[in-house]
Amino acid sequence: MKNILKTVIVLAGVVAPLLAQTVFAQTEETKMAEGIKATLNVVTSSNMVDLMLISSKTGKVITDAKVFTKIKGPDGKVQEKDLLGMQMGEVFSYMNNVDMAKKGSYSFDISVEIGKKKVKFNFVYEVK
Repeated sequence: MKNILKTVIVLAGVVAPLLAQTVFAQTEETKMAEGIKATLNVVTSSNMVDLMLISSKTGKVITDAKVFTKIKGPDGKVQEKDLLGMQMGEVFSYMNNVDMAKKGSYSFDISVEIGKKKVKFNFVYEVK
């Protein structure tokens, strides 16, 4: 019985991460502009976009930005969303839900405003 339990635990440790990657398929892309590192994470299972902003000078997470995005879908329709800053556990990011029901390419035009500084980032995500 102990051997079966050990086998199940070992298999769970191997299979669980693979299953999590499949169920919560996500893509992450990073871009730099004007001293800001922006990482866009798209979680297709929940239609969630998540943007992390880090100062390239200090390496600290930026928590005081106003973030807005226009998302152009494969059908040409444009969604406009504020990405709201939130602390989730130890991670602070800017996030919102996005309708990504159609297969194809989604273009994210993201505007970041920190004080008087305005920076733009462009990302493309493919829904398969």
